[in-house]
Amino acid sequence: MEYAIIDLGSNTIRLCIYRKEGNDFIRLLNTKETAGLAGYRKNGALTQSGVNVACSVLNMFKNTLSIINIKKLFVFSTASLRNVTNSTEVLAEIERRTGFSIDLLSGEMEAELGFLGASKSNNLKNGLLIDIGGGSTELLEYEDGHKIDCVSLPIGSLSMYSSYVSEIIPNKKESKAMCEEVKNLLQDVDFIQNKRIDTILGIGGSIRTIKKMCARKYGLKEKSFETSEIFNLLEFVQEYKKASTTLILKVAPERLHTTIPGLIIAKEIIKYVRAKKMIVSNFGLREGYLYHQLGGESHE
Repeated sequence: MEYAIIDLGSNTIRLCIYRKEGNDFIRLLNTKETAGLAGYRKNGALTQSGVNVACSVLNMFKNTLSIINIKKLFVFSTASLRNVTNSTEVLAEIERRTGFSIDLLSGEMEAELGFLGASKSNNLKNGLLIDIGGGSTELLEYEDGHKIDCVSLPIGSLSMYSSYVSEIIPNKKESKAMCEEVKNLLQDVDFIQNKRIDTILGIGGSIRTIKKMCARKYGLKEKSFETSEIFNLLEFVQEYKKASTTLILKVAPERLHTTIPGLIIAKEIIKYVRAKKMIVSNFGLREGYLYHQLGGESHE
């Protein structure tokens, strides 16, 4: 039987369809629209234009689903609606205009479900999960495959771009300002202070884009690699703007403006905890949400 998930994110809105086979889920469809909702904010509120964009994409997906036999549909939202001051009003209007019931996830729940999804396709021991979204970044420390602590930071690849970058590619001054913003936020995360965490488990579109760039430039084929490659990649994109723009356009053209802010966030987290290895998971939040809803699972 097939199940559908719509993930109403800050950068993209994604529709995925899965088939349940035993205790596993097989992804049959993965399509997205780059809505960029984090860019439709004014004085902390989501603008009417942003609401209209969200409704337009959701109703398009609704039309797609009308011709597919789905057992159950789940729709959830993350920082795109969680981190706006008019969240309640926006949620009500979107639900009214689309007919969807939308589950608004807390930052902690987003981190935990991302970890649950990643745990289904990776043999996890000790490390730090990071999920760099468009409007937030989730961190979750785990030991022996179990959650220790987690936090949601109010920065993402698109929100950083909107706040700091004047053109498409950030200049050195803008890059430095983004680095300082990330470092300041990390200083308030108690559970990573004065601690070395060797392994980073990365989920989400920003991390997958970084992996694709490393694969194309350095020939990396495994899902795990040394974090030094991320430092090398950031040096490259900051030094050679034309060549780096070409590289991003080849692997993720829709993320041209958000890739480098996402790369900066990843680099600062890696540097802060002195991580040596990065593992990139293809399963994350959406799969974890599905396991949680259908299996009643939690990951403590």
